[in-house]
Parts: sequence; C-alpha cells; structure tokens
Amino acid sequence: MKMFSRQNVFFAWQDLRLHRTVIKMVLGVMSLLMLAGVLPLGMMAIGKWHSLKDFILLYRYEFFHLPVFLFLLGSTLQTNAWVILRRYRTRRQIGLHKALLVVVLAGGVSLWVTVAGGLCTMFVKFIIYPHMPNAHAAFLYVPHSEDKSSFLYFLVMYFFVTAIYGLLFIVFIDFGWSRFFAFAAVIILAVLDMFTVHMLPYLFYISEQASPVWTILVLIVVLLMFVNLICLSSSRKNYYVQDDLL
Repeated sequence: MKMFSRQNVFFAWQDLRLHRTVIKMVLGVMSLLMLAGVLPLGMMAIGKWHSLKDFILLYRYEFFHLPVFLFLLGSTLQTNAWVILRRYRTRRQIGLHKALLVVVLAGGVSLWVTVAGGLCTMFVKFIIYPHMPNAHAAFLYVPHSEDKSSFLYFLVMYFFVTAIYGLLFIVFIDFGWSRFFAFAAVIILAVLDMFTVHMLPYLFYISEQASPVWTILVLIVVLLMFVNLICLSSSRKNYYVQDDLL
C-alpha cells in the first residue's frame, strides 16, 4: 500500500490548498470561540484550568472539535473533480486519496488546535489571570488537579481519534448515506460514547498510564482497517457521475 508516498501526500496537500479559504475561515472561527471562552465577559468565562490539555478539553470533543473537523472534511472532499480523475488509474487509488486527505487534514487540525490553545493559554496566564490557581474546571473528563499526563501523548490520541472518525464519515457516505446523515451518525456515535463505553476519556487520559503502546497499536490497526474498507467501497463507485460526488 503506497498510501504515504511522497506524491500522494503532495496531492492531498494540494487539494487542501484549493480549499484554503474555507479552511482558514472555519479554523479562524474555531480560534475565536476558544478565545471567547477565556475572556472575562460574563459568568461563562472559566479560568480554572492549569494546562493546555485541560483548556482544549474544556471544549467538549463531541460537541466542538469533531463537528468542526467533519464540516471541514465535507467541504474539501470532491473526488469527482476532473483533476482527481486524471491523477489516478484505478478507483482504489481514489479511495486511498480520500483516506490520505482525512489523515492530512486531521494532522493539520490537531496542530492548529495546539497552536490556538497554546496562545489562549499564554494570554490567560500572563494577561487576564496572572495569578490563576492550579485548579481544574468543572467540565473536564477527570477533574483531578493531580493529573500529570503528557500533552504530547494527548495530541497523538487527538489525531488518531479525529482521523478515525473522519474515515468513518467517509465509509458511511461510500455505502450510500448522504453527507448530512453521515455527519449526524458520527456525532451521535461520539455522544453515545459518553453514556456507554467511555472510550474518549480512556484514550485522552487513562490509556497513557494503562497501556500507551498497545493503545497506539490498536488505533493504527483500526485506522488501516477503515482505509482498506474505503478502498473496497471506492472500487465499486462510479466517479464520473454526480451521484457519486464522494
């Protein structure tokens, strides 16, 4: 599988650049919302967190980060465009392109969230709340200030979770779902996790102490499984008709 070849990565990056205006607008609004959450404008301004990881998780992944990513993904995937059809010889290669586009976009969004969150954290700690106590906010997954988990590991988990949800979004569409229903289904599955298996809290917090290596390996296997499923579903699509836009 030549998914991560230099040429394919370049094609994915090129497609994202074609939609850079939409991406900049959405990520800009995302950053403004993150900044608004720390401004002392009212009772909802909460400064009771002590790390960049805590600040990012104040904005629930299921209701904030994931919908933004899926909206960006749905806006950038247009695989019936003539430039896409001229690049590849087989439908499977188009499927790989879609999967790689998800991976590249998930990596970019993860880095952007880190930068925006880091700037907001510095803004709060050094300007708004220079003497901010080291206390957690009330909406964190694990409300214990003694948590010393690594932000780098959290960033890796953020990337894997986002990429897997994005691939699942494409799988739903490839099997005949509309973009709206695929979007809704992925969000519902993420929200249901809050009341069922609690996988997101495990990945973002507990897995680093329990089994970090095995967790990463399992996520890699799941990611590759979805990539192959997308390749299989793409091999049965007709990209020369409007009905198969994705």
